[in-house]
Amino acid sequence: MKMKKYKEFRQEYTYDAFISYSHTDSEWVKDFHDNLKSMGFELCLDAKDFIAGYGIAENVVNAIDSSRKVIFVITDNFLKSTWGSYEMEMTRMHAFQKGREDMVIVVVRDNIKVTDMPETMKNMWFKITCIQWPNNDNLPYNTEEIFYEKMKMSLKIKEETTLLYSRNSAV
Repeated sequence: MKMKKYKEFRQEYTYDAFISYSHTDSEWVKDFHDNLKSMGFELCLDAKDFIAGYGIAENVVNAIDSSRKVIFVITDNFLKSTWGSYEMEMTRMHAFQKGREDMVIVVVRDNIKVTDMPETMKNMWFKITCIQWPNNDNLPYNTEEIFYEKMKMSLKIKEETTLLYSRNSAV
């Protein structure tokens, strides 16, 4: 232990979360974004935050890198999207490389089972936060009010602290 020096490093992020979704669901996602924004969260959304002139892939990687969390809005439309799969894979790689396995929040909007999820999502299923959008199957325990309270709790930590290890050259 004398050979190592521990430093506390507080990572600053531009956004509380990046929202990944199918553009077919953009109307619902805008309402979702606006509700979370009204709670004080800063959210990255491609339509307003991606930089013109950059490639989509580069914008996606930048959005993941600059966000504390990534929210995947899982719908039937999302599961058909190739960009959704790409964003999941980039998030999985980022989470693994940076030791941020808890960075994923999944919002399941349609009636989708875990077995219907892409392999990437199944592989990290037990490390993510999953919140079901209210539907007739899970009322009265999940209303929109309870849903947004769960989102608020999942996003509330404003800063994450990680320990960086560095060798102390002087003994």
